[in-house]
Amino acid sequence: MTKCIFYQSTRDGDRCILMPPEEWRLRRGKFIEHCLSGGKNCPILANYYKMKQIATNR
Repeated sequence: MTKCIFYQSTRDGDRCILMPPEEWRLRRGKFIEHCLSGGKNCPILANYYKMKQIATNR
């Protein structure tokens, strides 16, 4: 299984680094499946790439 590149080991444990640790603790159950499947269909990752694209086009 391929993990999302943003699912990393931190001092707060393994988590999505695109959200703060506090938010991850609250929302982990909703997003962990996306993290462990390479980010497939992840709304957080999709938003990140959307924002990155907007910044690039400026």
